[in-house]
Amino acid sequence: MKREIATISLFVFLGPVLKVQAQSLITPAEAVHLVEYKLEEIHGGRFKADEVVANEHNCTVAGANGPYRLLAELDARRARVLRITRDGQPFYKWAGVKIVGHRGCVKFTPENTIPAFLKGIELGVDLLEMDVRETKDGELVIMHDEKVDRTTDGKGRVADLTLAEIKSLDAGAWFAPEFRGVQVPTFREVLTAIQGKALPDIDFKSGDPQKLIALLHEFDLLGKVTLYCGDWDLMQATLTLAPAGFMLRPTIPGVKGLPLVLQKFDPQIVNIDWKEFSEPLVQAVHIAGKKSFLNAMQQDTDYVRRLMINTLPDYLQTDDLDLLAPVLREMGLHK
Repeated sequence: MKREIATISLFVFLGPVLKVQAQSLITPAEAVHLVEYKLEEIHGGRFKADEVVANEHNCTVAGANGPYRLLAELDARRARVLRITRDGQPFYKWAGVKIVGHRGCVKFTPENTIPAFLKGIELGVDLLEMDVRETKDGELVIMHDEKVDRTTDGKGRVADLTLAEIKSLDAGAWFAPEFRGVQVPTFREVLTAIQGKALPDIDFKSGDPQKLIALLHEFDLLGKVTLYCGDWDLMQATLTLAPAGFMLRPTIPGVKGLPLVLQKFDPQIVNIDWKEFSEPLVQAVHIAGKKSFLNAMQQDTDYVRRLMINTLPDYLQTDDLDLLAPVLREMGLHK
């Protein structure tokens, strides 16, 4: 039996929960562009469209793809290419939403520690968000805050402490007694622990971009990892040293900031926090040919996560991995 388009089942599943007005349908030209973007992304060759057929929720785009006859199915409200066939044979299928564990898994383990990243993997993440900073003696460690005060038994700025001093701190007892003795990990230790199990999503807080790039090169991760920097100058400096090394995900600075981000970085991914989130904005990101990275943490409720899922994003970051993963799998939107 042919599997129904994902968006049809999505409406059935979310119908009793969500009562929102759907965003506008994409135009025929936007639909064709979406197919072009997707073929470019997967190195699928050039496309010449000759037909777009739309109904209430979905549309199909047909045309020539070299010597092949191509047919693409799209969700016309979320601006999402769902699947493509060439000469009637499967050629592309959207893999669904990628799950991102915020600082590993902050719900059950002390954040940004090896136990947090391993727990995230256990719960089914695709990416592990982690915060990278440089110590006084030039080592890259994982720490969100500028100071160690909140998540260890020590005090002081990461940049003013040596690796040995940071390693002497307890980074787990504050969370629960069973994590007593857990240390602040180095970036190298984390990459070793998660290798082959999940990809790092790097929030580069501070440090030497060359050291970050060198480690990623050593682990064969350049070109495979996502990069966020709140400091746009640091992001630009990192990108300059490794133009093809990262999938950038800069944050939209306000609800009208999408054109600025696209013009400044032309990123593969656009980061959208809850404050800026809206269904039309996610649609606009997709129409621009970019991937959407949504953050639920500021409003991490079942309702909001479902609201975000309903836009068919590429990535969804949460603190509640144990709750998000089962919902996505039940909906057929995660492996």
